[in-house]
Amino acid sequence: MKRNIRFAGMVVMVGAGLLTIGPAARAAGLKCTGADGKTACTEAQAADINRGIVTGRRMHKPFVMVQGVRLGPKGTLVCTQTNGAACTDEQLSEIISMMAGGPIHVMKTTDKASPML
Repeated sequence: MKRNIRFAGMVVMVGAGLLTIGPAARAAGLKCTGADGKTACTEAQAADINRGIVTGRRMHKPFVMVQGVRLGPKGTLVCTQTNGAACTDEQLSEIISMMAGGPIHVMKTTDKASPML
């Protein structure tokens, strides 16, 4: 008998931390706005953030496993790790702290419909 089983998400132990894989990993993300705090980031601003992450890998330990960020729908930033998984909370928090005080505003968002939070 065949059974169709789907997992909503999976948590895997990796070193000293947890790595979330699957839809649960997309539950928290980043929202990016321009200098006015209202308009969504542009492709150029998202590219600037990505460049900062890539060049900051040696100075910021959480960025070592980050492949990069790209602009998603409605000003969201999609952050992926080198293994294809979504970025962790620690990595998202490091992006936010790196961008604090600059002309581009980055804040954490949460998918309220997700039962995993």
